Amino acid sequence: MVKSIGIIGASGWLGRNLAAALLEQGRQVVGFSRRTREDQGLEWRQWDGDGEIDLSGVVAVVNLAGEAIDQRWNEKRKEEFYRSRTKLTENLVNAVRASEVRVFLNSSAVGIYGDRKEVLLSEGSKPGEGYLADLCIAWEKAAMVAEHSGIRVCCLRTGVVLGKGGRAWEKIRRIFCFGLGGKLGDGQQWMPWIHLDDEIGGIIHCLDHELSGPINLVSPHPVRNEELTLMLAQAMSRPAVFAVPRFALKLVFGEFAEEGLLASQRVDPAVLKKDRYQFKYNHIGHALADLTA
Repeated sequence: MVKSIGIIGASGWLGRNLAAALLEQGRQVVGFSRRTREDQGLEWRQWDGDGEIDLSGVVAVVNLAGEAIDQRWNEKRKEEFYRSRTKLTENLVNAVRASEVRVFLNSSAVGIYGDRKEVLLSEGSKPGEGYLADLCIAWEKAAMVAEHSGIRVCCLRTGVVLGKGGRAWEKIRRIFCFGLGGKLGDGQQWMPWIHLDDEIGGIIHCLDHELSGPINLVSPHPVRNEELTLMLAQAMSRPAVFAVPRFALKLVFGEFAEEGLLASQRVDPAVLKKDRYQFKYNHIGHALADLTA
């Protein structure tokens, strides 16, 4: 079991939950943030993503940093997406290679697969096309450089993380609470999702097991957008009659609508299944029952 872990982006929603889980297991956790912080049980060190970073005493690093991508894209934001992902990872890898770190887990996303319709996608599948796929390719390439120094590297290709307090779940929940829920486009696109508990569990599994390369952090059972919509409406006792047409999504979200909301990605967590990771929430119904309890 890895005892000392540094978390880049520990002040974010996912970082806070990961840190809490690791601390509960009796591990030492160092959180890195742009601003100095003081939280009981967690050591904080300041890092802005560009300058020197103090990795002393840290055996493993989990990089969760990255500007939120679920917003309307423009050239300025695209530059920030690249800077906060690829450029930051390049800087971090340089520091990791000069430290005592032996395990490096770096965020990535299922967006690397592009829009693949009905194709079942495992870690061995080829990347897709589009801006998001290209961004993820560059992001993972920057992370894998650490392997040249004998460091074990995992690229965490995460789907939509559903958990209380998270951006995705809170946006969906609010829409359905107001009775405005509905499928996106024709609703036939596959949605690779994962419950927060399994996102955290999967990351910790990667820390403690000899896995490397790309890891799909998704449920074994992706759902179509239409199925998710109907099941959520039932779980929340709300209607789901407002289908949002493709043109309206593109009008509001621009490129993100096509690559983030309407893209179909039937992703399979083949590596985690082969390594016998036990998912707590295999099916969307179980996850929604927990989230709406």
